[in-house]
Amino acid sequence: MKIAIIGSGHIGAGLGRAWAKRGHAVVFGARDPANAELVALCAAIGATAAPVASAVRDAAVVALAVPAPALAEVVAAAGDLAGAIVIDCTNAVERGMALTYGHTTSAAEELQRRIPRARVVKSFNAQGAGNLADPIYAGVAATNFYCGDDADAKAIVHGLIEDVGFEPVDAGPLASARLLEPLMIVWVTAAQALGTRDLAFKLLRR
Repeated sequence: MKIAIIGSGHIGAGLGRAWAKRGHAVVFGARDPANAELVALCAAIGATAAPVASAVRDAAVVALAVPAPALAEVVAAAGDLAGAIVIDCTNAVERGMALTYGHTTSAAEELQRRIPRARVVKSFNAQGAGNLADPIYAGVAATNFYCGDDADAKAIVHGLIEDVGFEPVDAGPLASARLLEPLMIVWVTAAQALGTRDLAFKLLRR
């Protein structure tokens, strides 16, 4: 499957490594595809890099792993992404770790309004980059939540979450992003309180 990842920071690079390892064709969309660090990353994992518009062309999945303020520029460069599955990995927060959007909408829902012909799924926004490399704790896979309005898109994302090594949990429609986006703040607060980033969420069942 061709997966375009926009952003090659900790989250984008982590997803790229995991998905390339599972045999997906990964292409990074970047303002500067010739950036030395990006070129080295692509060489190491067998990925490619291209301008955003070229990277998303014919991609089955587009993962947005950029700072939230960059989304408008990225969407403008990518176009309407009609039919594509768009994984929103972003976190829209203000100074002081306050949510840009409260609980009446979410960054993912606002993104869907910008690209109405795409199929937006929220995921990979609240796990810390380190867990993308190793989401297994004492033999147990950490939980990664996702939500969206398109059942077929969610099924694909479910599989991609498993490809990274997480246990996928469907949190419902895209409006559930209003609940999933604050999990990033919970994760950061817990990491600060415990003095480690080596932690993850786990949904337990009886």
